[in-house]
Amino acid sequence: MTKIRTILFILLFCSFSAFAQSINTGLTFLKQGNDARSVAMGESFTSVTNDHSSYGYNPASIRFSGRQLMISHRQGFAETTADYIGATIPGNDVSIGISAYTTSVNNIEVRLRPGDAEGTFGARNGALGIGAAFSVSDKLTVGLTGKLLYEKIFVDEASGYGFDAGIFYKALDNLNIGMSLLNLGKMGILRSERSVLPTTVRIGASYGLSLTNEILLLTAGDAVKTLNDDGTHLQLGAEAVYDSMFMLRGGYQTGYETKSFSTGAGVLYGILRLDYAFVPMSGAFSPNHIFSITFSL
Repeated sequence: MTKIRTILFILLFCSFSAFAQSINTGLTFLKQGNDARSVAMGESFTSVTNDHSSYGYNPASIRFSGRQLMISHRQGFAETTADYIGATIPGNDVSIGISAYTTSVNNIEVRLRPGDAEGTFGARNGALGIGAAFSVSDKLTVGLTGKLLYEKIFVDEASGYGFDAGIFYKALDNLNIGMSLLNLGKMGILRSERSVLPTTVRIGASYGLSLTNEILLLTAGDAVKTLNDDGTHLQLGAEAVYDSMFMLRGGYQTGYETKSFSTGAGVLYGILRLDYAFVPMSGAFSPNHIFSITFSL
């Protein structure tokens, strides 16, 4: 029965995350985007600033973000959901970021023989984080985040910890460069084994320019490598902003079996920004829909 539960859980979570074919790490939710803006832009956010969305990709980036509160919901394959809430609190010398992130799969059926299911169970992962970004100079910023991690399958559960570290450099007025090392840490034993954290190296650059007096264009690209998994991924994204109010976004990611393109849109009105992202999936997998609300306070 334990093997059946474990197999079902792995199949569902790997389908939702849609990562590369050779996966040797657990807690795959730590590798997926947590908000609509970054997901729509292909998760190429290591060097993007002025938005809490970049906090999960590079903790150093929040040094240039304003005071923000973001809430996000993701609907994926087989009733898998992800929910995120985070905030950025700027300061004169130090900026603070906080976050809570959870994913869940409910009503997973247990079958020991053909016919009706023997019952159902659920699985849940979670992360609580707090980080800080410091200015080394006018151009260089460093950041560090600490996270408490949790996973539960049926009645088995484990906890652990993780760390993110990042560097952000303003090379030119419109050119940013970022580098981060994410998910360093350790999990406790879940029944008989420890989940291996998806320690990931990211490096990226972004460039913004004005196409007209009313249209701004942001382009970004990241190279991403999860140390214990096969493959290096290239993630590209672009965002066009019209009249500082309407946004159209697109992205592309290489090296994944079930996803590549993403798209989305946003609208800003006063202190409120609404964002949506759509990630089509290949084969029999359902597309992902991500909705986010950001308040600039």
